[in-house]
Amino acid sequence: MLSQSHNQRLREFQQALEQMYYKFGADDVARSAIQEQFQALKGLFITEIASISASDIPLDYASRWQSLKTEIHKQIRLLENDLMLLQASRSAQTAKLRQKGVCDRIGTLIDYCQGWLQQSQEQP
Repeated sequence: MLSQSHNQRLREFQQALEQMYYKFGADDVARSAIQEQFQALKGLFITEIASISASDIPLDYASRWQSLKTEIHKQIRLLENDLMLLQASRSAQTAKLRQKGVCDRIGTLIDYCQGWLQQSQEQP
């Protein structure tokens, strides 16, 4: 599947997602830090995950990797939209709902990473 160094990159990305998840799960999310943390996460994806080419993956797994990478990229774009909506929230109730949506989206990304890493461990 992925080499050890590629798996390590994916683990680091997953850990950054988990940190963001726990930060956004708190009741008093600092809106000023939202964009900064997201940009760091997005940068990590671009430099560490998106840069892993299908040619770096064994042929049997290349299409699955490409699909996963595409889905992660899509979810990151959606997360960016969710964060913009959260920042634009005017009422506390709306902000709370959008904050939950952000946490759900981050949870989905974490699940994608966990699924791939678990599958990698099960392969000989």
